[in-house]
Amino acid sequence: MHIIWLARNAFRFQSQVQSIHSAKVRIHSLIAMSGNAWTGKCLPSDSAFLEKFSIASHHRKYKDIILVLWKSPSSPWLKVNTDVSVVDGLAACEGLFRDSLGTFLGAFSCNIGIASVFHAEILAFILAMEHAAQHGWRNLWLESDSTSALMIFSNSSLVPWLLRNRWHNARRLGTQVISSHIFREGNGCVDKLANMGHGIHGSIWLETLPTELHLDFYRDRTGLPNYRFP
Repeated sequence: MHIIWLARNAFRFQSQVQSIHSAKVRIHSLIAMSGNAWTGKCLPSDSAFLEKFSIASHHRKYKDIILVLWKSPSSPWLKVNTDVSVVDGLAACEGLFRDSLGTFLGAFSCNIGIASVFHAEILAFILAMEHAAQHGWRNLWLESDSTSALMIFSNSSLVPWLLRNRWHNARRLGTQVISSHIFREGNGCVDKLANMGHGIHGSIWLETLPTELHLDFYRDRTGLPNYRFP
């Protein structure tokens, strides 16, 4: 567009006529220069298009692809995966509990209302610990795809003021908690549950696995991999 703009200005204000071929050559050279400086990855189907502009194609390497697996905990630990969804400023958080065999134990879903992603992530942790204590589960492995939210387990001062008292109370419920990070690709089961949370009111406990989660749930339970692309 810049080349076209320059050609129009030269014709209008300086009466200089630039040929279409000259404009094409300049456009081609500028695209080739910027394209070859780009370090992103392309799809195999893009190669023919890039070749027309003399741009070297950069394909993903096998070592750049990360294998992501959901792993069941060792007994007597129970694992809860948490996630949140924020749409137009309205947040929902969820958690899904499974035992050492990958068996579904229950799940919670909470429509929070207006809240930030970080606030919702912390509330999901708190609700997970509260539900674990209510069911008498004393060894809880909490897993999330939010590295920033997981930092509160080593630095509680990061907990938002509105949740700080509830956070400390949840930590005193007698449940032993460990935490870990998982990439979003391995957290797909609860990710879908998080999107469902916008359609409820308040907080609910699910005794049965929602039909929409069956495929992702059994992928996790049977050890089928997911992949994270750079």
